Amino acid sequence: FDEVQTGWGMSGRLWAHELFDLPSPPDVVTWAKKAQNGVLFVSEELATFFQEEKKFNTTWEGDSVGMVRLLALLDKLDLEQVRRTGERAKAGLEALAREYRAILKNVRGVGVMLAFDVMRADWCDTLRDRAFRRGLILLPAGERVLRFYPRYDTEPSSIDEALSILRLALEDIAGQRATPEPTTAVEVRVGTLAVPLDTIETAVLTAENFERYKLQIFAIEQARYGDMTQYPPDVLRAGRRPLLQFPLETLEATIANPRAIGLALRDRVSDRFVAYALGSSLENHDEEGVTSDPRFGDNNTFYLQALATLPTVQNGIELENALLDSLRDRAVAAGFEFLSTLIESRLRDTGPEWIKSAEVLERIDNYLQSGTAFVYVQAPLQPVAEAEPAAP
Repeated sequence: FDEVQTGWGMSGRLWAHELFDLPSPPDVVTWAKKAQNGVLFVSEELATFFQEEKKFNTTWEGDSVGMVRLLALLDKLDLEQVRRTGERAKAGLEALAREYRAILKNVRGVGVMLAFDVMRADWCDTLRDRAFRRGLILLPAGERVLRFYPRYDTEPSSIDEALSILRLALEDIAGQRATPEPTTAVEVRVGTLAVPLDTIETAVLTAENFERYKLQIFAIEQARYGDMTQYPPDVLRAGRRPLLQFPLETLEATIANPRAIGLALRDRVSDRFVAYALGSSLENHDEEGVTSDPRFGDNNTFYLQALATLPTVQNGIELENALLDSLRDRAVAAGFEFLSTLIESRLRDTGPEWIKSAEVLERIDNYLQSGTAFVYVQAPLQPVAEAEPAAP
């Protein structure tokens, strides 16, 4: 066991491997860092091997003063204090996850080794930056995970202060007070005109051609969900700009997934895309509602992650429905049996019949404080076979 980070009480036990139901003690345990020494524990079976001269490298190698400090602290470790500190911090993080569930989720950990997931990688970087500017240091672990490691003897008031700073940073994201990064996407407009369906052609988006089309796709996403003018006046007066817009990196990651399906509608007159839809297998995603989807893990459900039409197109609903129907046909051909998506609730009234009749699994009245209601719905893609009449 490598106990360099977990050892010496970090987990609420002296050694983290004590939390596991091991059939026998470990053969090798390494311990360092906070001990200011490099320590190696071995079983009697391996002791002979290590009695021979070996070369070891440690950060604190040869530091006799560090050894003295360690000896002075051996009797001061209070594991009950570690557990109390961790429980208080974890309870606070879980409360924030409930309040900001569209941003933060999956609080986990033992002792004072705590972490949580952030829904999107770009939010993770922003959250860490906003917390740091207010005086709270959060360490990343991967693209969408932040660690929360208080000291063993952190005072309850300091834990509460750290959680308050994290709340303010989360509010920065929820209210979009953080300054967004500039985009290099071109602005595409086709004018406030209707685009007849007979002038539309469908383009299939793939991982291979997405590089060529991505700026046009992102321009649609930005125009539909990144324009502040579409949000209610009370949202704008409050200084908030909801984060409904997907970043380009997210769209690129989705199209690269196995079994991804992407479609775009191109106006042949202007030679511009006016709508697009994109998604992949449900198990590739972790947006709001995905992990609680009853089909999650069945590998038979397509998740429609992104759907947008240019708001300047007068017959946007007509284009939207044509796009949804085409996407459904593609999903059926790819072998999917169900389609799930988190979409604007208005589509329950304006969408195709199979969307209107889809089962609503969750409703979010003010998604990401946008003033817009969203619903998580699931629709069967294959017709339900009728039972054969019983033989007379």
